[in-house]
Amino acid sequence: MTVRWAIVGAIIGAILGSVITAGSLLYISTKARQENTARELLSEVMALESLKEGWLLQGEGSQSAKLSDNPGLPETESGSRLWLLPVEIRAILDEAEWNSPPDQNYGFMQGRRVWIVRNEIVPGAPLSYSGLTQRHYPALISIAGMQELCAWIERVQIARNGGTLTDRGLAALRPYLVPLAQEDRVRALRVLLSPDARKFLDDVRSQWGKKLVAD
Repeated sequence: MTVRWAIVGAIIGAILGSVITAGSLLYISTKARQENTARELLSEVMALESLKEGWLLQGEGSQSAKLSDNPGLPETESGSRLWLLPVEIRAILDEAEWNSPPDQNYGFMQGRRVWIVRNEIVPGAPLSYSGLTQRHYPALISIAGMQELCAWIERVQIARNGGTLTDRGLAALRPYLVPLAQEDRVRALRVLLSPDARKFLDDVRSQWGKKLVAD
């Protein structure tokens, strides 16, 4: 009887040891996956915002002009005329409100269809979020740029809803999510966002408001 109980005890101990080991490995694997997810999303958005898929209106009168009234502008400076400066996506994600006209289509730039996201600078209009840029310009973005932005938002919300993006990982993405979560940006991107993505951005806006960083 003593030998039998000893064997049973040994088996139970082996099983418990295996369970503990498996649990430890699962915990370590989960933590590693969560950390990798945050790093990957951060690297993705930094690369995404560096893409030259945007344009800012330049030249004399650019602060009062409307893009919708000035189709077909050149991409090079020509005297005092209005022209379009090719810029990285991060440049059009500045603080000034996006105010697309009813017809957002601006035409084609470099063979890519382009949308108006900021048709004009409205004096005294509230900023979309709190930031550092002092001077703003009417802005365009290519459809390719919008698709890239929306695809990244979808990846973030899938990771968040799936549990692989922790609170800490989400906080690291705050400076990139807050500009995209504002109502004017969601309106412009809405057609390319899933309901889950729109709800996720609503949650981001409810949690952090217009502040890029915590007080």
